[in-house]
Amino acid sequence: MKRAILYIFTIATILWYSDLSAQNNAVRLERESTHKEGNMLIMDVSLNVDSLAISKNEMVTLIPVLESTDRQNSHSFDSIVITGKRKEKMIARNERFNNNMFEETPKAIIRHEPPQTIPMRLELPYQEWQHSANLYVAADTRGCACKQLDSSRYLLTGPILPALFTPTFELEYITPPTEEVKRRSETYSAYLNYEVGKHKLLPNFKNNAEEPRKVNEIITEIRNDRNLTVSEFKITGYASPEGNEQSNMTLSKNRAQSFVTYLKDRYGIDPSMLKTEWKGEDWDGLRKVVVSSNISHKNEVLNLIDSESNIAQRKNKLKQINGGRTYSLLLNDYYPQLRRNDYTIAYVARNFDVNEAKEVIKTKPQHLSLNEMFLVANTYPKNSNEFKEAFDIAARVYPDNPIQYSGFRN
Repeated sequence: MKRAILYIFTIATILWYSDLSAQNNAVRLERESTHKEGNMLIMDVSLNVDSLAISKNEMVTLIPVLESTDRQNSHSFDSIVITGKRKEKMIARNERFNNNMFEETPKAIIRHEPPQTIPMRLELPYQEWQHSANLYVAADTRGCACKQLDSSRYLLTGPILPALFTPTFELEYITPPTEEVKRRSETYSAYLNYEVGKHKLLPNFKNNAEEPRKVNEIITEIRNDRNLTVSEFKITGYASPEGNEQSNMTLSKNRAQSFVTYLKDRYGIDPSMLKTEWKGEDWDGLRKVVVSSNISHKNEVLNLIDSESNIAQRKNKLKQINGGRTYSLLLNDYYPQLRRNDYTIAYVARNFDVNEAKEVIKTKPQHLSLNEMFLVANTYPKNSNEFKEAFDIAARVYPDNPIQYSGFRN
């Protein structure tokens, strides 16, 4: 029984001394300051080496080491050497005879004279792993003939930097407000052909039999949609930019009014719902078609449109490009599509319950409000394909409305 108690006492004593030695490093950190300068990490430290046991013939090489807690990353700094009195003289003598006794030249060689604190500046490029790094010092003790006597490693401090802040985000969808009256409009172009300088609409002139058929399909579809109530027809007349500018303004007005007469007679539209305006020569339209074309001297044409403010001079210079060949191409292939009437149909879409909206979003999403689309999305599980698709449709139909975007919050 006494022998068992003695064993227990012996083991406890060994553990106590082991723990005590771990807490009383021969090299201790007395002061430490860490900061960043640009992309460099700088540590100013002071090492207390009072407890280093160094005889006259010995030296201790100290190497500061920064190491991540997972030991996947590390960095060793320049070493310093602490010597006994006789060892210091031997090193100096070897240096005089160019006999280098170090594998790597130390940053400093210092005689051990307690009490002693050694200041050091440690610098290295900043990297994120350093936020989980500890600072150690490796101590290599050597005696006569540089024979290794001991090798130790002491923890000085750590972590040297605060942990990186990793934000967590939660996706929060903003509920759009209810749209009490859903006013919408859609704009189309009618490319009707007219005789040069005239505005009378001739049903059998060029493609004038085909174009009214397209107009009829659009107007009939909108007027027969029981979910919509048409509130206005707005017609805008344009002319191509050849001839006299003022005459073209009048021409675009007369052609717009002739199209209004056609709509009123053909569909019995209430005159109070018909609005008319005219723009004259469509230089903006010409610029757009030239940009999307592959005509020669394209940039010269565009620069002329952008820089020459005098319309008469612009036309004359345009005719001179490429010996007139470019203008001839514009006149025959691009000007006809500028002679047109744009018509905008304004309407009010009725409100839909969520079951109706789930069907409408597939075929006529423009008839839904953002709020209705939001309600549709929330009938599906979060992160489902249907849920994401509803928000994608909202972004496409309402690209400029900030409410359709999802907000992220910490």
